[in-house]
Amino acid sequence: MKFFRNHRHNVSMLLAIFVTLTLLYSSFFVLTRFRHDCPGEGCIVCMEIKTCIRTLHLLSQALGSGVILTFAIIFVKNQLKAYESGILSPRLSLVGLKVRLNR
Repeated sequence: MKFFRNHRHNVSMLLAIFVTLTLLYSSFFVLTRFRHDCPGEGCIVCMEIKTCIRTLHLLSQALGSGVILTFAIIFVKNQLKAYESGILSPRLSLVGLKVRLNR
């Protein structure tokens, strides 16, 4: 039953594997079939190449947006932690610490 405890982790890993395989197989198909004997209009290989190129374009945009969003969230969380720690921590000053400055 360890699978059900790490359900989120397993699903995300499976999704990452599927996206990676889709990117690899689509790019491999486009590279190997790019120069084929095209009979003209209605070529099945040309339609499949267009579909693969559309998939590559869509996934690259989605992954790029996801990476940017992830880094933005991490940056904002770190900035908020620094801001909150400065507000919630007691003000440290020489007067607040009751330090005598004269000898």
